[in-house]
Amino acid sequence: MKRCLLFILLISLLFLSGCWDKVEIDQRIFVSSIGVDANEDGHMNKFNIIYEYPNINAIGKGATEDEKIFILETPASSIFQAARELSTRVPFPFYFKHVKVLVLGHEVLHDEKAFREIIDELNRDTKINKRLQILVAEGKARDIIDVNVIREQTTDRDLYSMVQDDRSSSRYTFQTLAGLISDFDFSGVTITPRVIIKNDRYIVSGGCLLKNYKHLAWIDEKENRAISAINGDIINETIDAIYDDNLISYTVTNIKSRKKVQVDDQIDVHIFVRLEGYLQGYIMGAEKPAYDSQVLKEMEKAIEKSVKREIERTIKKLQKEYNADVIGVGEHISKFQPKKWRELKDKWDELFPDINIQVSVDVKIRRTGLTR
Repeated sequence: MKRCLLFILLISLLFLSGCWDKVEIDQRIFVSSIGVDANEDGHMNKFNIIYEYPNINAIGKGATEDEKIFILETPASSIFQAARELSTRVPFPFYFKHVKVLVLGHEVLHDEKAFREIIDELNRDTKINKRLQILVAEGKARDIIDVNVIREQTTDRDLYSMVQDDRSSSRYTFQTLAGLISDFDFSGVTITPRVIIKNDRYIVSGGCLLKNYKHLAWIDEKENRAISAINGDIINETIDAIYDDNLISYTVTNIKSRKKVQVDDQIDVHIFVRLEGYLQGYIMGAEKPAYDSQVLKEMEKAIEKSVKREIERTIKKLQKEYNADVIGVGEHISKFQPKKWRELKDKWDELFPDINIQVSVDVKIRRTGLTR
């Protein structure tokens, strides 16, 4: 009986094996980037959805077509509703597993409900990679995607690769869909990279400060760098400072940042930032050579002063102008003083602008170069 059952199972494998639901690669449309703009003329279809995808037939040695990139745009009520609207214009179904970039037009972020709908849809759908990169266009998302078409580059290949390679850069804050949702769920505040167009090229510069699913403010590169320093995210960043009426350039190779928070009648926060790096540039002089220990200490103090001033200026803006805790004070309290946080979290927006924040910066120059 056992042998008979085993024989039946082995025979059944011959009929059950194989890819019954296989789809040839050239019979799918692999959407690589999605753009979302506001549709001012639409009521139900309040978005203009842009799909960008590569032309499979123009890739490889045996390419049969010249046009490398296709773009489709349609008014729609949601990102995936656009796929249904566009289904009559394409020969094959859309495939979203390889989407790497979502570009949001600035106007979309002025409508809290609309932005929530976009994020909720992406979060619920299993076809979307939650690690896709989110950027905010200072103008329209379509303009960003069009720039790449002119250069015959897909947005995901060019823009995504650029941000991935420079993820250690502090000039903008890398943001994924999963990270954005996590930030909104905890504090309601987050930063996404800002992308602008200059001389027919786009530039990732600074960030878009979002609060409660709405655009709050644009932050520039220095403000983003200060926030990155507070959060311990600076590597390979060059900082300029003035020493003895000369410009010195200091490259950061390592950073350690920590917070000390005391919650009593008032909230006192002390932020400690320690930087290590080397001198990138300094005009040598006979009176004050860079290898002199006293000169090095004076240089370190000059850099400390510059970094501290930049951080304090940014914190003041975050507290007094934006009321946006993107420096992780609330998160720190929730981790290390959870009972206190339960008392504070519902009124954090009222408390954050008035908490006392002190900053200490310690800079070490480990190398001065080969010249002596």
